[in-house]
Amino acid sequence: MMQHMLLDGEVAGRQGSHAVGDEKEFGRKILLVDDDVELLGELSEAFSNSGIACRVSESWSEALFMLETWRPDLIVLDQRLDSVDTLLLLPTLRQHTTAPVIFLTGSRSEADRVIGLELGADDFLLKPISGRELVARVRAHLRRSERLDRPPVGKWHISAVERKVVRPNGTAVRLTSTEFELFYALAASPGVAVERDQLSRQVFRRPFSPEDRALDNLVHQIRRKFACHGPSELIASVRNIGYVFCGYPEG
Repeated sequence: MMQHMLLDGEVAGRQGSHAVGDEKEFGRKILLVDDDVELLGELSEAFSNSGIACRVSESWSEALFMLETWRPDLIVLDQRLDSVDTLLLLPTLRQHTTAPVIFLTGSRSEADRVIGLELGADDFLLKPISGRELVARVRAHLRRSERLDRPPVGKWHISAVERKVVRPNGTAVRLTSTEFELFYALAASPGVAVERDQLSRQVFRRPFSPEDRALDNLVHQIRRKFACHGPSELIASVRNIGYVFCGYPEG
């Protein structure tokens, strides 16, 4: 996985996208997506002043491009980007990231909010909004993610924040970055078969092809690293579909 450490104002990938703050110092990373350049400047300055690193994007296509090489902890997304209703594209976004998504919207429609929440949105904030309020909402969501990420005592646990899988005794299973991405994508929906194409796009940032053995090899590597904990099937293959997470080992 490619890591980016951008300084204030440095261009990232395409014109218009840049980082605010120092990711190494502040750790948590936010992606702001809005086609209102003035609003982007105001909100990004609010995050910078609050010690939260962020990048900004002015279009849907640019945002997806950035997600191919950068993994934010949370996304703030305008519902309307020119003629694009990003609410309806949330399933596509979920192929690229599992980060919480907060929508900024000028619509007061209850139907929009209901559809968005059903599709996996985490929050809706009505425009106009101040940078101070948005920062407070983002911090609340990040705190919630951290609380959910705290390991239960004596049980297997996957930590999205620290990007590791923890055994009941508190030690971590050593996984590479791509192994963790695949494990997390499957463990997020236990018992549900996930298609190979979705996994390939999320882990390798490319569509799946029948000749591509990268996913199979990665699953084999993960199974091997958990084999010492017992013979239980961690990840099962589902013919003509993909893979399913069956559960953590008992040992």
